[in-house]
Amino acid sequence: MLIKAWLADSAPIKANASMESLELKRPFQSIERHIEAVDAENQNQTSTAVTSTVGLITAQQHHLKRVKHIHDKLRKNPVGASGASHKKAQLFSNKTHYNPHDPDARISVKPGKARKLNYHCSMAVDTAQGVISHIQADFADGRDSQYLPAMTVQIQKRLKANELRMTELLADAGYSNGFNYEFLELRNLTPWIRVFGKYKPERQWVTYDRKEDVFTCVMGKTIPFKGFDRSADGKPIKNYRASKRDCIPCVLKESCTPKSLFKRIFMTAYEDHYHRAYERQLSRRGKRMKQVRQSTVEPVFGSLVHHYGLSKINVLGKAAAHKVMLMAATCFNLKKYLKTFKRKLANSAAMDTIAHLTGALFTPSIAFYLEIFENLTS
Repeated sequence: MLIKAWLADSAPIKANASMESLELKRPFQSIERHIEAVDAENQNQTSTAVTSTVGLITAQQHHLKRVKHIHDKLRKNPVGASGASHKKAQLFSNKTHYNPHDPDARISVKPGKARKLNYHCSMAVDTAQGVISHIQADFADGRDSQYLPAMTVQIQKRLKANELRMTELLADAGYSNGFNYEFLELRNLTPWIRVFGKYKPERQWVTYDRKEDVFTCVMGKTIPFKGFDRSADGKPIKNYRASKRDCIPCVLKESCTPKSLFKRIFMTAYEDHYHRAYERQLSRRGKRMKQVRQSTVEPVFGSLVHHYGLSKINVLGKAAAHKVMLMAATCFNLKKYLKTFKRKLANSAAMDTIAHLTGALFTPSIAFYLEIFENLTS
């Protein structure tokens, strides 16, 4: 059997923890931690306080410097962050703070909402019946896109066990990622995910020949591919570089590349995957898929939050939060199945009534019953 498409979406769910109870994490190599390790070694036993990283700073140094830079910038220019300049204001980060009541809860925020300690709920719904095929709890400090590959593997495994198959995936721009586009295509899935981020379909001063993999500037000079590089966050990028002999005497140099002796262009290594996704996005079917996604998965999330107990997670820990989400999804599916079964049962009862009323006169065929039933229900 074939399932045409699968919808993916996610939302933060309030954790059973308060922002007022946040505490600073200790340095990973603190004196107290060293003393605990020495005491445990002297006693020839392993201390849980030594092996556990709860309440310890595990982020890398350059990440901590970035957090400090952002917080300093907010205090100096608190645009969009009301109260950040107040002397008693506190700026929190998951890299430096945690909640001892529920260490798995993470600080996250939605646009226009206040910062809260949340869990990340990811969900998959099929477009045919709106049944929840997969749901999981994750840490709320991660991006939507990073959870998509694991979700895809799980849902395909479950569908295969039930002799079902999907061919397309619909998701919002939060899942836009070059690696995800490639991953889905390798698994024979067509991703209908709106392109978002640093991808540039067009660039000023240059045009790109996709077949030859070369840029050409407005003066007719080529900018060839020179090799692969890595961005600051470790992602692969393609490096294109023009010749000095072409750029230095060019009359457009001050406008095209004023700070360098030659033109350089960096492009994502997943350019082709982004381009295919962008073309699908602009197509007539792509616009239709966007409407299907919004009208199918959004009401399911709304029902779970408002009617199935997912407005807040009242348990502690990610594993327990996952169980709560599973129970909510199970209840939602059971109710949907019962409605479908009740509808089929009503249809069957109507057929029996028609057969009873007409049986005394003649014995009609099944096609006759179906024709009468269609007329009654039309």
